[in-house]
Amino acid sequence: MQDPDRPLIHASLYLLLLILATSLTISCANRRLAERDKRAAPTPVDSKVKDLSVRMLDGAETKFNDLVGNNKVVLINFWATWCQPCRVEIPELIALQRDFKEKGVEVIGLTLEDPELMQEKVKQFVEKVNINYKIGFSSDEMFMLFNGDDPGGVIPQTFIFDRSGELVDSFKGFRRDFRNRVEGAINHALNNS
Repeated sequence: MQDPDRPLIHASLYLLLLILATSLTISCANRRLAERDKRAAPTPVDSKVKDLSVRMLDGAETKFNDLVGNNKVVLINFWATWCQPCRVEIPELIALQRDFKEKGVEVIGLTLEDPELMQEKVKQFVEKVNINYKIGFSSDEMFMLFNGDDPGGVIPQTFIFDRSGELVDSFKGFRRDFRNRVEGAINHALNNS
């Protein structure tokens, strides 16, 4: 003989499990949203970098300090022709230069390749993929000053500076959400500097 309260017990247990599962799902979703919205502070850049020279693809030498600030938002991207994740980001950087140029944003790619050995190869690569932004060569010293306590340093790396040359945000390594994150940082720099 079946207990008359058994269906009620089953229904109560089912309802309890449903409430627990829903609570857990909402809790995890809220935690994920909170983690996604947290912005890690950008990697600090050693102030010595501003005095270093940058050799541009056309052979001209310029101080890093002359590349950032000057009432424009600047995106610096460290990359190399041999870096596959860097190659994936290039179309996004081309689009960012095109879409934000009129708003006072400049994209600058700094390759880690040796200008004495690789200038022609880099130039050919830039022409092949139709890069529409400035390209220069980062010295090892400059790259290390951007990496701080991380001597290994990964590429690609992107740093966004506001109109006064202050670092706003940085992104190390390849990110699937690269375009959205960078656009957010650029818009923040445009609206707050």
